[in-house]
Amino acid sequence: MFSLSRSHLFATAAVFSLVISTFLILGTRYTTSIAKSAALQTSLPPGGCPHVDPVWNETIDWEFQVERDGNNYGLTRQQCRAAFPKLFVEIDNSTATRGDNPITLKELDAIEIADGMVRGVIENGELYILDYAPQPATFTRAKATLHALHRALTASPTRLPSCEFILTSEDFYLPEEFGAGSPGGRGPPPPIWSYTKLPSHRHTWLMPDFGYWSWPEVHIGPYTTLRHRIRTVEAALPFAAKRKQLLWRGAVATNPAARGTLLKESQGKSWSSVRALDWESRGEEAAAGQGTDTPEGFVPMEEHCGYMFLAHTEGRSFSGRGKYLLNCESVVLSHPLRWAEAHHAALVKAPHPEANYVEVAEGWKDLEVKMRWLIDHPEEAERIARNAVRVFRERYLTPAAEACYWRELVWGYAGVMGEDWQGLGKGRRGTAFEDWVLGF
Repeated sequence: MFSLSRSHLFATAAVFSLVISTFLILGTRYTTSIAKSAALQTSLPPGGCPHVDPVWNETIDWEFQVERDGNNYGLTRQQCRAAFPKLFVEIDNSTATRGDNPITLKELDAIEIADGMVRGVIENGELYILDYAPQPATFTRAKATLHALHRALTASPTRLPSCEFILTSEDFYLPEEFGAGSPGGRGPPPPIWSYTKLPSHRHTWLMPDFGYWSWPEVHIGPYTTLRHRIRTVEAALPFAAKRKQLLWRGAVATNPAARGTLLKESQGKSWSSVRALDWESRGEEAAAGQGTDTPEGFVPMEEHCGYMFLAHTEGRSFSGRGKYLLNCESVVLSHPLRWAEAHHAALVKAPHPEANYVEVAEGWKDLEVKMRWLIDHPEEAERIARNAVRVFRERYLTPAAEACYWRELVWGYAGVMGEDWQGLGKGRRGTAFEDWVLGF
């Protein structure tokens, strides 16, 4: 009887000791985590603009998993950098360019807010609109872009720095047309946020394009919904069962040099499903109540993935369809690209072992040679297509990557603000985005 009670006593003590030890270990870790968080928050000066992230260089025991993290808009800055190491190249370049020449309010004040442009403020992680110019040509683009930025801000796990910015929703922004950023033609070009830029536009800041929110004008709709439709199509269609043709649909007038030559080089080929679309004529018929509002030959974006090969061409500048095509498990063929987008640093052209697309010569001169090779080497073609899925659909073109890019853009841009930004965070400016979208 005594020995039994003693056994119970020892067992109870052992369990109690284990509980106490576990509590102390976890409690220490929790306290350390809280301390790190507190250090980050207390490092924020008035206005909320930290120039050093105290936990920036720490390693994290975490790996990106698309099924778990692909739609997570709230990854930490460390997680973003670990998951998408090639995504922030252009931001880092722009930050380095302006590092010795800080951005000033005077510089922004000298910029005329022309059609398609927006001036806004980010303060204490909240978005405010100062000026929203007419959008006669870009329709929903600026609104879609602001919605996406607002989503990334509200999902941020830490407070972002304050800044003031000007973005354009036009197809391109040419700094040389604005002259220098200061009166009299001196100083750097204006630091505009743009969907695309040429390599020489070192002062332009790349932002994600409007299509990551939605592109209703061409019947694509919300980005996350399109990705779901693409996965549904491909779940029932293995690569070998796809049509062995090169698909392209688009307007030729926006870039006759690239698009017109694609039509010419693919005309009459058995492997070609390349056609021009006339959006304007179908719009007139739809307005008259005749037919649909899509042109003849129109192919829904998810149905592009039913083709083994997809052609990508630039338009007036970049082409918004590029990211959609790279979501497909298909081989994307493109002419040499002039206009940069945020995800382009992850492009790897054949014949590299990790190739995720095929580059065709200027003017599509070797298109038939490369198409014949791809058709005759289906295993190599499938490898390129699968690399595209692995790199883009499952990583660099996920909603998580887009939100990470927006926040890193804010961090980088705010980090090169000049002294006249001091005090920006002391009083809200402009109209709160939540009110602005409601018309107040």
